[in-house]
Amino acid sequence: MTAAPPSRNPFADAALPTFADLLERLKRDRDLPKAKRQNWRWALKTVARAAAKDPAEIVAHPGFVRAVMKGAAPKSIGLTHRSWNNARSLVGKVLEWAGLAKMPARYLAPLSPAWRALMDRLPWGTNTLRLRLNRLAHYCSSQRINPDGVDDRVLTAFYDALTAESILKCPYKAYWGAAKYWNDAADRFSDWPPQRLTVPSRKQLFAYSWEIFPASLKQDVDAYCDRASGLRLDDDHFLRAQRPATIKTRRQQLRLFATAIAKSGIACETLIGLPVLLQPSIAAAGLQFLKDRNGGKSGRQISHIAEFLPTLARRLDMPEETVARLRRIAVKLKVTQRGMTERNREALRAFDDEEAVRALLTLPSLIVREVLKSGRNGYREARMIQTALAIELLLFAPVRIQNLASIELERHLLELGTRRERRVHLRFPAHEVKNVNDLEFPLLPESVDLLDLYLGHWRPDLCKGQDSLFLFPGDRPERPKWKQTLSAQIKELVFAYTRLDMPAHRFRHAVGKIFLDRNPGQYEVVRQLLGHKSIKTTITFYSGTETASAARHYARTILGIRNGEPRPESP
Repeated sequence: MTAAPPSRNPFADAALPTFADLLERLKRDRDLPKAKRQNWRWALKTVARAAAKDPAEIVAHPGFVRAVMKGAAPKSIGLTHRSWNNARSLVGKVLEWAGLAKMPARYLAPLSPAWRALMDRLPWGTNTLRLRLNRLAHYCSSQRINPDGVDDRVLTAFYDALTAESILKCPYKAYWGAAKYWNDAADRFSDWPPQRLTVPSRKQLFAYSWEIFPASLKQDVDAYCDRASGLRLDDDHFLRAQRPATIKTRRQQLRLFATAIAKSGIACETLIGLPVLLQPSIAAAGLQFLKDRNGGKSGRQISHIAEFLPTLARRLDMPEETVARLRRIAVKLKVTQRGMTERNREALRAFDDEEAVRALLTLPSLIVREVLKSGRNGYREARMIQTALAIELLLFAPVRIQNLASIELERHLLELGTRRERRVHLRFPAHEVKNVNDLEFPLLPESVDLLDLYLGHWRPDLCKGQDSLFLFPGDRPERPKWKQTLSAQIKELVFAYTRLDMPAHRFRHAVGKIFLDRNPGQYEVVRQLLGHKSIKTTITFYSGTETASAARHYARTILGIRNGEPRPESP
């Protein structure tokens, strides 16, 4: 059966009104006092704005409205905590007035007869199947798609609808579960529609454990990693010890590579050591498997593994001919990542809007003012001040999250100058930085004031009565806050106030764009700020991000000529 045109909400019962319907009803209802109508309309519009949705997209069902409110960002539209609570309360009164406060538990569209009959075929005791397929059944019912019409195109549209509705915490999980359990039902029940769905997968490779291979291979890998860590001073192949993160990556790459060789058809038991893996014919078989698995083309991971192999062969003192052949293979698979990913570029386009830039740059002071004005001194407020300080530091010292989370009070924060002219610098020695460059950032007076406020009043509440070396203490005094936890904390608060998607690492990209938008071409400043070793890295990452700004500078120049403004003197 042909799918129906998309509804205002592809999962909802068409009989349920939306916020837009309620707004229209309130506009026409003259029995209600004017002030009440105005307040209720304000509440409906406010909740929709805070959720970044059109009122026609919000189904006036208590369950759906609760989910929408949970994902809203009221701070991003300037609402205080009190105003947001007021809006939520008034929306409840509107639902009660409209007779919608006591609705059935689900807002989903009713199952069509065909889908009801299909779901009833599932015997009792198959609750997992019913749960995983329930949302797909309601979606297809609302779109007038019968069970025998379900295919991969319908599954993709289902996922798009899940993402657009943004009610489920993990739309991908529901999407994946619908495909997998549809196929399970088709395998288990003969009267189920026979078509199979493609189960989506985010995993590109399933690596074997080391136990699958001969023990001697693992011993070779361990020996190489010991050498790389700098344990052997007589090893001329390593001029300096490699970082633990690099060694961890090499272990993972070698395990993936050995797995690819085994999956290409070469017996695991023959892979007795690294020299065997590096034989050009065997290495080519493993890399070919990875390439075929990736749709017949190379990728960044494949390219990195291929580039590592000739280096590994040279460090194992293998014949020069072997090293040369591995290099030729690596050239064929080389993939060069030019600049930042498209996902980051898309996120940075938000900063073409001056309001977004201003919202991010003024966020720390806004949070501090709000907390101090509230007069509360609980754990929540202390955590907000901590996050405000983390954001402030990332704006003026855009380091990686690992460095930010591991700041030690006595080692990384340097007090300079006199008491009258006190200065504070944030410094990271080269061996702690990914690019092995010393980084030092003088903090602005405003940043120092926030640091002092946090250390003097709010940090003790987060230390739980224990002494800690770290600016951002963890759950134990000898540990800093976990970097993923701190990044998530930053991302959550920035979104709540600005609706910007800003995990901690994206601050590095954002400050570069914000500066270059106002100073096109000044890559050297950004290079030093971000600690890049080469200016080429900075140019590659940011070329193009300041194009719009450069065009605006040019337009202002042309307009100045047209308006007869004098030509500026050359310096």
